Amino acid sequence: MLININKIKRFKRKYRRKYNRYNKNKSLNKKKNIIFILLKILFILFLFTILNNIYRIKNLFFQNIKNIINQNQINTTNFLNENNNNTNFQYFFCFCAVARRENLYARELIEYYRNLGADKFIFADNNIINTEKLEDVLQDYINNGLVDIIEIFGSPIGQGELFTNIYDKYKKKCEWLSFFDFDEYLVMHFEKGKYIKLKEFLSNPLFNNCDVIEINWLFYGDNDLVYYDNRTLVERFTTPKYTYKLNRFVKSIARGNLTQATFSRKGSPHQLNQNLRICNSIGKRPKFYMDSVYPPIYKYAYLKHFRTKTAEEYIDKIKKGINGNIQEDVESKVNEFFGNNKFSLEKLKVFEKGFNRTFEKYHNKPL
Repeated sequence: MLININKIKRFKRKYRRKYNRYNKNKSLNKKKNIIFILLKILFILFLFTILNNIYRIKNLFFQNIKNIINQNQINTTNFLNENNNNTNFQYFFCFCAVARRENLYARELIEYYRNLGADKFIFADNNIINTEKLEDVLQDYINNGLVDIIEIFGSPIGQGELFTNIYDKYKKKCEWLSFFDFDEYLVMHFEKGKYIKLKEFLSNPLFNNCDVIEINWLFYGDNDLVYYDNRTLVERFTTPKYTYKLNRFVKSIARGNLTQATFSRKGSPHQLNQNLRICNSIGKRPKFYMDSVYPPIYKYAYLKHFRTKTAEEYIDKIKKGINGNIQEDVESKVNEFFGNNKFSLEKLKVFEKGFNRTFEKYHNKPL
């Protein structure tokens, strides 16, 4: 049988045309599929963008409503009420504190803050009955009207509640009131190394819209001293510890004649009601977390916090705080002291003598 070459060639050409058309259609279909997938992705992204914008606009709308409500609350109930501009304050700056076994430091504290411009001191004397009294060392200041003593001997009321009561009593007399402790010394500066006084600091436009200014602590350790001496706290303790974990805590300076100025937590002496216009020491609204502002800010002001002082003085601090020689409390406080101050056998002997007990865990501690 003879093979028809021409017939075979025609068949090949026909098959090749069909094959090419198939490949071409296949390629086109593939491209169409890719385009379709891309269009689907673009549509999903477009839809997501629209929904996201709707969500953001909704949140922004309600946030603006909330801000307007808050601003109205501030303007009508808190900052500089209707009579405040007409109030003739008797004092510019009143220093308020609660005292227990602070006779050793009271006069030093008063002279420090008088030098800064404080012109009135209000102390709640919370000493245990039949122990020391503030008036024992401050009678001349009381007689000339510089110091007022509120006697609350042995009161179980928390500091925050006591400070609220003091504020209510003196808010129409004092243009500004601070709520610090006896171991907290305020430092203010707008230029590095150039310290200023209270009037210059509080009159700065930074604080024009502030009801309350909150100042961070800066912890100072024992400066490797062991025993009390008659130099001032500022002279004795000069080395701050920026890494101290409680530096985030704050104390407050509040304007006088505010409405509803209460401390935010009943027993806490740190923060006032957060509905007030609260600023940090650089005039901005801080972020709050449990009576603290974090990270700590020292740019324009801070409190030198002489929390431990020397080992000899820290014993007195422990005893006044626990009202008794409770084993667990003493142990934890001594641990705190050595956690923030350099250990030495001399300091350990002071603690053991002061509490008439042995702290075994420290006897094998490397020096």
